[in-house]
Amino acid sequence: MKFRFLSLFIGLYITLLSIEVLAQTNITVYPNTQRFIGDVSTFDRSKYLQAHIWFGNEPNDVDFKSFKSTYNIDENYIGSRRFWSPLGLVKNGVIPNIRNNYSGVRSVNNHVDTGRSGSLMYDENVDYSTVDITDFSIEVAEFVAKNYRDEWNPVPKYIEPFNEPMIHAADHYPGSYNSAKTDEIVTKICQFHQHLGKAVRDIPELENMKVIGYASAWPEFENGDFSLWNSRYKKFIDIAGEDIDLFSIHLYDGVGLNNTGGRRSGSNSEAILDLIEAYSFLKFGKVKPIAITEYGRLVADQEGWTWNNGQSNYHPIENSQAVRSQIHMAMSFMERGEQIEMAIPFSTQKINPKEKYSKAALWTLNDDQEWELTSRKYFFEVWKDVKGERVKIENDNVDVQSMAFVDDNKMYVILNNLNDETQNINLKLNDNIGIDKIDIKQLKVYVDQLPELSNQTLNEIPESLPIQYGETIVVTYHFTDVVDLSNTLFEKKYYASTYLKPIISNTEQQFTIKNVTKEAGNGKLRIGVGRDIGKSLLPTIKVNGQQVIIDGDIIKGYDQANRSRFFGILEIPFDQVLLKSGSNQISVMFNDQGGHISSVAMIVNTSTKAADIVEDEDDITSIEYHGSENIKVFPNPAQKEINLVFNTPGVAQIRLLDLQGKLIMEYISDLQHQVIPTDDLQKGLYILKVNQADFIETHKILVK
Repeated sequence: MKFRFLSLFIGLYITLLSIEVLAQTNITVYPNTQRFIGDVSTFDRSKYLQAHIWFGNEPNDVDFKSFKSTYNIDENYIGSRRFWSPLGLVKNGVIPNIRNNYSGVRSVNNHVDTGRSGSLMYDENVDYSTVDITDFSIEVAEFVAKNYRDEWNPVPKYIEPFNEPMIHAADHYPGSYNSAKTDEIVTKICQFHQHLGKAVRDIPELENMKVIGYASAWPEFENGDFSLWNSRYKKFIDIAGEDIDLFSIHLYDGVGLNNTGGRRSGSNSEAILDLIEAYSFLKFGKVKPIAITEYGRLVADQEGWTWNNGQSNYHPIENSQAVRSQIHMAMSFMERGEQIEMAIPFSTQKINPKEKYSKAALWTLNDDQEWELTSRKYFFEVWKDVKGERVKIENDNVDVQSMAFVDDNKMYVILNNLNDETQNINLKLNDNIGIDKIDIKQLKVYVDQLPELSNQTLNEIPESLPIQYGETIVVTYHFTDVVDLSNTLFEKKYYASTYLKPIISNTEQQFTIKNVTKEAGNGKLRIGVGRDIGKSLLPTIKVNGQQVIIDGDIIKGYDQANRSRFFGILEIPFDQVLLKSGSNQISVMFNDQGGHISSVAMIVNTSTKAADIVEDEDDITSIEYHGSENIKVFPNPAQKEINLVFNTPGVAQIRLLDLQGKLIMEYISDLQHQVIPTDDLQKGLYILKVNQADFIETHKILVK
């Protein structure tokens, strides 16, 4: 049965007249248009439906099994982060022997093993800033890798050697804080990640395992005009980035950081992640994925509680505050596609209320001394039923997060409000699809009372509904027929070739974004900015010399007024008619002095998957190459040939294709030296594919 549209959502909000609605938000969903972020469309429950728990030693725990069943979590899930690894077996500098219990390639479990930097720098009486521990660091790294190969079970998919090591750097030398000594310790921590990355990579049996780091806590990168970025995360990427697989970080709202009550939710966390991605792109020619191994909200200890004083540190309302932040951030992570490999909300497991982290627990003891789920369960309640393929959704309010997924004859639309004020949403479908019924799930997380969850089924479509700060609404459409995903939308994120430029008043800072595939549609500029509170956050933006009209709010979430500096992404929509295929110039200018433009990125939408193109021949010679060290490609114009020199012996299939994938030439090489003649090739771009047992390479070759 197909029901008529209503202009008001009557019945859900009788109290609407008493609420000051500050903004009208227009959201249109396109159920027939499948949306890809990079290469990702499918909702990945295993990536996001996680918690900071470990039941590997008791996988049949009754309460744990009930939790998984209730919230549609994989029955084989045993937890996401374990504070134990072979590194913990190294005691007082003694590396133990390894038992040979396993052979062959080790299968991995989808969790993180982590530990403490004190396992490496173990002697509290030693000034490790003055001691060369290189040999010991390499030995420990090799022990950890060999232990995973021969003895450890279960083997994690991810090894994150240290938890938040940089903030503990001063623990590894005597005396008061010393910035020079701390910097030396930070360097040694980075080097251990490098050593571990190489050790794991050198063992074929650990091909399924990934090394990540460095579990950065309090990433206030803008501190000291980005001196903290340069001395910590940039240094880490410079030293260890080549040898590890993922970058990891911790992101929190709440007291104790970001100034009192500050929030990373919204523009701040976006800027932090964009800065890491931008530098990764500049350093390696690609964006290495990011693991969020803790995130959410830091909730306060109860008044009067101290370690071992017997008082409870669990309060149900305080515990619930993290749910709001977890959903805020999870929706932001989901909009990054494959750039986020995994994300673990910091909700801990069964903890006695008298212990410190009971305040963050997923389970607590009730009055009958039985374990029951806390309000942290509501994070999982929001996502319990969501599945399917992402579809196009248009939204004119940067503060209302929105996404939609289609599965068979159902569509799930998820809405979340980052704004401190209630927003009014006009929700519409672009496609004319018959609707049977609609389910509405609403979660409100209050500051001073327990969360409220409500569910109801409607026989009429809501076109308009208010959403409070921190509220999440899941609208489930039940269609009369299976949805036909007949259209596609591909979203690609491009990064500028420079980053971290100082802001000079009334001076245009230029950024180049290359290899853009142009098509009609709407794009979005992402300008990372770090500057003092009170400075302008409304720049003049030009794309290829044409000014972009900024109309409306461009800062996701709150204005960061309670922080010492603003650090966030300015999200600026623009018409893709301003773009050129190939290289594009973005200029950013502020009318006042101070701070930095930390990163510039651009999101472009196309109806077909964006091709790798090279349009500006002046920017290259004959090769654009972002591969490994296995192969070197260079031209020999005088002989009209392309030379390939391989570092790895063996036999490979070499195929030359045009941009449409049509085979031009095919060779079998001995992987020592190969010459491809270019006499018969027309000017233009070709794709060179090299397939061999040890590696697969793809290269772009421009024939002039």
